[in-house]
Parts: sequence; C-alpha cells; structure tokens
Amino acid sequence: MEPTNNHAERSLRGAVIYRKLSLGSQSEEGETRIARLLSAHTTCRFQHRSMFEYLAEALTKHASGEPVPLLT
Repeated sequence: MEPTNNHAERSLRGAVIYRKLSLGSQSEEGETRIARLLSAHTTCRFQHRSMFEYLAEALTKHASGEPVPLLT
C-alpha cells in the first residue's frame, strides 16, 4: 500500500475544481444533489461505465417503480 493517499486526492480533484468554479449551489438540496452526481460520475468512471447510460437506466427503473440499480 502506498504511504500517501495521492490516488484518492487525484480522483477528487475534478469534483473540487468543479465546485470551486461553479461557486457552489444556492441551497442545501442543491449541494446534496451535486455531491451525489459527482460521486456517481467518479464511480462510473472507475467502473468504465457510461454515466449517461446509468442515469437513463436509473430514471427508467424509478419511473416504473422498480428498484434503482446500485453503483457497487
């Protein structure tokens, strides 16, 4: 195991830059939504999955009352 967490810091870099440049959200709900989307984006990237395809599937399942697929 590496003695530093450079890998974790590098994986968060894009999200941190996005939040800094966008000046954040104007509400607590907006902050939660952005955090969840950025987390899903990072997970999809690590799993070599399309974020668009995952969101389309999740929204379709939610609309039909089926369980939403997990990003595990």
